Amino acid sequence: MVYDNLKCLAVVLWISVFLFTGCSSNEDPGPIDCEVSTLELSFASSDPTSCGANDGSIIAAGNGGDGSYQFALDAQPFGMNSSFSGLGAGIYQLTVKDKSGCERTVSILLKSPDTSLAATVKVSDSGCNTTNGTLAITATGGAEPYSYSLDNGTLRASNTFYGLGKGSYLVKVTDNTGCSVTQTVNVLSGIKFSTDVKKIIDTYCAISGCHMEGGNISFKVFENIQKSASDVKARTQSGNMPKNGPKLQQADIDAIACWVDDGALDN
Repeated sequence: MVYDNLKCLAVVLWISVFLFTGCSSNEDPGPIDCEVSTLELSFASSDPTSCGANDGSIIAAGNGGDGSYQFALDAQPFGMNSSFSGLGAGIYQLTVKDKSGCERTVSILLKSPDTSLAATVKVSDSGCNTTNGTLAITATGGAEPYSYSLDNGTLRASNTFYGLGKGSYLVKVTDNTGCSVTQTVNVLSGIKFSTDVKKIIDTYCAISGCHMEGGNISFKVFENIQKSASDVKARTQSGNMPKNGPKLQQADIDAIACWVDDGALDN
């Protein structure tokens, strides 16, 4: 009985140490280096058969990486389905994600065989948690006049869309014969690492006892911050980071989240 009680006490002490340890070499698991992952994305595609037809298709395949592949087309959620059909002419963003969360993305152009219609889009940033983004569309080829829509909304004559928040948008241009092209574009917040996020990390995270050289992941190295970006966003939003420092101001928490949502860019 004494032996059993000692075992229980040892387990309780181990759990207590695990739960209440501050920043340490074991607090954060080593990040997966997706840049050197062997994950690859390949695809086969077929163009729509005619102008206005929605019978194009894309079939995706993943290779390498950590297996358990999921696929997404444009802003659709990830799923196990690797085949996408019912597609019209346009530019599509195909992405594969493996079990470790690493991703690879390719742009695929599906062309209509009987139109020269094309479109380019100029994007302006939205700001962090604001809706100041704009999309200005330039159409060429096909038959004028052109009509424009956003996210499959009502067609309209104006080629500029205002008041957009950060995120993905489906742009569609239709010409006077009914031919159309689509393209998915991303509106970013415009938060930059060099001017907005780095000073927050340097002040609150890359400090003695936490995220410095000597056991922890060094946040003096940009690549380490980038690899841990999603975790940094989650921890700052929950108040668990910085561990041993003052709570971040909401503006700093928002800036980190917007930068991460933009893709944790080296900007």
